[in-house]
Amino acid sequence: MDNLLKVLALANYEVVYLVDYRKKQYRKILAKPAIDPLYPETGELNDAAMRTYLDSVLPEDREKLIRETQPEHVLLATREHGKIIVPYRRLSPGGKLLYRKIVIIPHPDSAGHIFAIHDMTEEMQQRLESGRDLRLKEEGIRFIVENMCENFMIVDTKTRHCTTYTHNSRIICKNDFDEQIRWFAENLIVPEERENYCRYFNVDSLMAKIAEEGGVCHTSCTVDYGDDRHTIAITSTLITDPENGTEPPFLFLYAQDVTSVKRMEETNRQLLFYNQHDKLTGLMNRFATEKRVRDHLHAAPTGMGSTFILIDIDHFKSINDRYGHLTGDDVLRFMGQSMKQVFRSEDVLCRWGGDEFVVFVRGFADEKAMRDRLGILRKTMGTFTHQGASLDITLSIGGVCLRSGTTLNRLFRLADEALYEVKNHGRNGISFKQIA
Repeated sequence: MDNLLKVLALANYEVVYLVDYRKKQYRKILAKPAIDPLYPETGELNDAAMRTYLDSVLPEDREKLIRETQPEHVLLATREHGKIIVPYRRLSPGGKLLYRKIVIIPHPDSAGHIFAIHDMTEEMQQRLESGRDLRLKEEGIRFIVENMCENFMIVDTKTRHCTTYTHNSRIICKNDFDEQIRWFAENLIVPEERENYCRYFNVDSLMAKIAEEGGVCHTSCTVDYGDDRHTIAITSTLITDPENGTEPPFLFLYAQDVTSVKRMEETNRQLLFYNQHDKLTGLMNRFATEKRVRDHLHAAPTGMGSTFILIDIDHFKSINDRYGHLTGDDVLRFMGQSMKQVFRSEDVLCRWGGDEFVVFVRGFADEKAMRDRLGILRKTMGTFTHQGASLDITLSIGGVCLRSGTTLNRLFRLADEALYEVKNHGRNGISFKQIA
């Protein structure tokens, strides 16, 4: 009777039968309220009611259920093990999938056996849900590895044990962090970066760096996969075990292949450059220069001076007509190179159009210094040669130095007036507009 009480104490039984194999009969002795109508009250083994119930069992479980409940097997198994447990699945009359198990034990007071059928549906659904959550986490990890980063690594900072997740078949995963870093350095990192790479990923110094930089730090390296070099961005941070906050944190690192991003950035940089610069001379174009000058004048503090200069190449049309447009292009190209040599990198140097150039010097309005610079430019342009012969390139230059706020239109007008004076006096000279 103790075994029977143990069965009944499980509380999730659905129905309990007493089966007498000698008489080939079964009888329901306990059942939950609103029991499934497929469970008959009494009957003979293998009768129509039992066959109907067996028909509700899924085909892949039915054969095992029949085999495990055969008299010979039940008698032998319960004699050796005390009980039999047979899980199976069946469909309710409404078509819902149900999980069940039969626990078979000898009846203590008769020659029969107790068949207790337990409802395992809720428990199995929880297991399936847990399994699904685990699979989702694994899929999430796989998604991260395959779509969001090249690989990532979790490191126990106390033991240096590491786990590496990667979809790259070239990578051999090690269990020790230092060994893994050495493997990366020796097999993937380009030779010129290996020493710095190993130094950076020293655990103690990396943890200190993470703390110093507010919890996250970044670096990049170049790897060689054999087919091409790739730029890899590596992010490092520390994570604490939520179940044991007293233990040292784990080091979490993930790597992203940013090669295509870098290439796109370079392409965008080139597109932006050519959108703002004259392709022939490499100087800024008129559109970009107008914006740059206006932005500066708008934001410049009161009293900040500036210098605006217009430059024309004298008789440029004659150069094109006599020596050809390719030589004319060489002159323009040489002009751009010479301007870059004479003026500062922060000065705005522009090919305004054709053979007309602009120089805008921000925060500086010293006419003498500007004349000295322009003298060097004129001298440099005089050295231009074509097929070994000097072409005697000369420049007409007009400029204005202002020590107070103004507009681009005013600067251009004043510089143009100064340039006109030079041309009126035979070209090849410099004139600055005097402002009272």
